[in-house]
Formats: sequence, C-alpha cells, structure tokens
Amino acid sequence: MRTVAAVGATAILILVSEMWVCIAGAEDAIKSGKWEFWTVEGPKIPPGTQLPPETRWGFDGAITSICVPETTLNPPHVHRHVDEAPRGKFGKGSCDIDMTTDATTATRSALTNCAWSSGLTTQFEMVFHFHGDTLDGTMTNRVSLPNKPLTERSSVLKGRYVGPCNAR
Repeated sequence: MRTVAAVGATAILILVSEMWVCIAGAEDAIKSGKWEFWTVEGPKIPPGTQLPPETRWGFDGAITSICVPETTLNPPHVHRHVDEAPRGKFGKGSCDIDMTTDATTATRSALTNCAWSSGLTTQFEMVFHFHGDTLDGTMTNRVSLPNKPLTERSSVLKGRYVGPCNAR
C-alpha cells in the first residue's frame, strides 16, 4: 500500500506542479521565477522512485522545481480535467484539478481528485503560504483501493525562491 501511495502521490504531484505554473499570482509575496519545495515532516517519496524531470534528489529527499512565468499570473481559480492520468499498473485514469489563489493572504491551494479503472482513487491536496523568498505548506494524500480502508498521509512542506526561470 505504501508503494501505491508513493506512486500515486508522485503522479499527482506532477499534474499539480504543471497546473501551479499556469496560475501563479503577481502578489508581492508570490514572485514570478523559479521555486523549489520539499517535504520536511511526514512521508517522503521512497528512494529509488523514478522522478519526473522537474524533481531531483536533494539533501533530505525529493526537491520539486517549478517555473512561475510572469505571463501566467493572476487568475483566482482554475479548473482542469486531465483524461490521461499517469497509467502504470492502475489502468486508465483521469483527474480533476482545482487551483485557487488568495492574493490577500499570499496563499495558493490545489485539490486533485483522480480515479483509475483498477478502482484506485486518490485525492491530493496542497496548500502553499508565500513569505517573500520562502514558502511553507502542507500536502495531504488520500488513497482508496477496492476492499481496503482509506489511507491518509500528510506532510509539511518548505520551499524557497531560486531566481529567474531557466530559458527553455
């Protein structure tokens, strides 16, 4: 079950990171540019897990980097449906992603609900609070398999502003 949760969390983290780039805010505390974040408390991606391109192994686990371009700033809420969720051994899947930005509190949140043909369902929730060049937040992953109890794991996140986005 731990492997299922880790694989599901990694797949959803990729989707949420992609969405997060699209709706970054222009508030003073949320800077455009390259940000990275990592888990400081709670379950971490197991060593040896294949990481997406925007994630690397760091000092204490996986570090995810995202680019927040100035040209994609400002919508308070975005919804996206993804028909082709990462497959693997869980079969065909789809996800609904809702991202919300609260400019007054420099907070960004994401809620992702996914379902696969195998019966696996996941809910992935992330909340980021920006403080100038740093961020803190939480990540909660809920996994349900047929004939198994719901599992829930939460992590505390920290992050930092790295600088301008790399040219592509």
